[in-house]
Amino acid sequence: MSVKERTGPSPAREDFLADAEALFREARRRTRRRRLTRLVLALVIVGGGVLAYRVGFGTQATTALTSAPVPAVNKDAFAHRGILAFVSQGRLWVLDGTKLTAVSRPYGQASSPAFSPNGRWLTYTLENGVQTWLARSDGSEPRLVAQAGATSGWLADGQLVAGTGIWHVSPAGSLTRVGTRPVGLLAWSPDGGRYVFASSTMTGPFTDYRKGVERLQVSSTLTGRRTTWYQAPVSFTKLSGLEGPFIDSAVVLPDADGILFRVDPDQMDDADGANLYEIASRGARPKTLGVTVGLPVTIGPNEAFAITSGGNRYAWQTKTVSACSARTAACSPMPTAHGVLSFDPAYSPDGEALAFIEAPSSAAANVGQTAVQRWYATHTLWIRDGNAAPSEISATSGASTPTWSANGKSLLYVAEDALWLLPTLKSKPIRVASPLFTPGDWSSFYGEVDWNDQFAWLSHA
Repeated sequence: MSVKERTGPSPAREDFLADAEALFREARRRTRRRRLTRLVLALVIVGGGVLAYRVGFGTQATTALTSAPVPAVNKDAFAHRGILAFVSQGRLWVLDGTKLTAVSRPYGQASSPAFSPNGRWLTYTLENGVQTWLARSDGSEPRLVAQAGATSGWLADGQLVAGTGIWHVSPAGSLTRVGTRPVGLLAWSPDGGRYVFASSTMTGPFTDYRKGVERLQVSSTLTGRRTTWYQAPVSFTKLSGLEGPFIDSAVVLPDADGILFRVDPDQMDDADGANLYEIASRGARPKTLGVTVGLPVTIGPNEAFAITSGGNRYAWQTKTVSACSARTAACSPMPTAHGVLSFDPAYSPDGEALAFIEAPSSAAANVGQTAVQRWYATHTLWIRDGNAAPSEISATSGASTPTWSANGKSLLYVAEDALWLLPTLKSKPIRVASPLFTPGDWSSFYGEVDWNDQFAWLSHA
């Protein structure tokens, strides 16, 4: 294919997209963890009732680590490409230039590495998301920040949201708790201009019935006055449980283009997807964009963004990349051949190109390792340049989760349980680091492997 050379994005747009990508990853993690919060709330409302909840139904169990092997890395290939943080068999590593550093201890089940907006710091979780840790971006000086299992993220002013607190990180690396995490905090804009909260109220005695209101609220500061953009009635009965449109997760679009949010009716089980809405302003009517599993969003140019639309918990059913307009709140599916899915959209930093993955659909109900790995091997990487028809990038069999470099000329992606670098869209891909999971034991949920939680790339070019 022919892809024109680019002069690179403006520094302002590059900074926004780097920050936004971290927030979008965090929104996906909130989607998963918020379900458990709602179930705990239901138990409290019942007042001592018995709640049977099996975590990870359909999930392939991860084999306990019995050793701490060093991952295979191609240091020369990644030299001058920035810093790569990746999890290999439960342990976090950092590849900085040609130096490989073990960040976390063996057997700690590290996950979710994320670089700070200024590139100086690296956060990650241990013990399956229970602990939030902080290290320098080169992997040195790791230290525990918070024990609570709440999600973490970086604010525009460089402060860290972790556990129940807000933390200041000095240039020397000292941590000072400067505030308490506001109740209901869901998302914020990378420029710090808007913060989004979910607020639930229930009134009435602890009897058979309680009613309340679910609200999506917005503030210009983290602790300032909140205005209600959307609200809907919710209720609870011992017989029916929670009922109503509970807000699941949110993403703040740039340039005051609105807010995306997901609603999980009755807070039951959104593994098969939940409705995604866009609301343009306070008091506006939310517009339905489709059904999504998680909150996969990537920002493009001129009020454009893209999502993976389509329900069903099985990774190999119903998924389609849809290009959307924040101005019209309308989405158009990416054209593909019959029986072919598309997912994992990623706009380049300048917004000119959209990378995504194609794979054949399947009706298989088998989610064992053999079936999962066989299906991932059928993936291919595609690029839509501007308004041109999408084209396949050669030699990218098995690709997932494309991630652009800061200048939009290179791509990093996952294939065969390894990270691969595509130096240019016309060059041959190079294996950079492997394995990510214990070989033969990819952690998946109905075939969906969360590769995003396994790596982060701080690209300098």
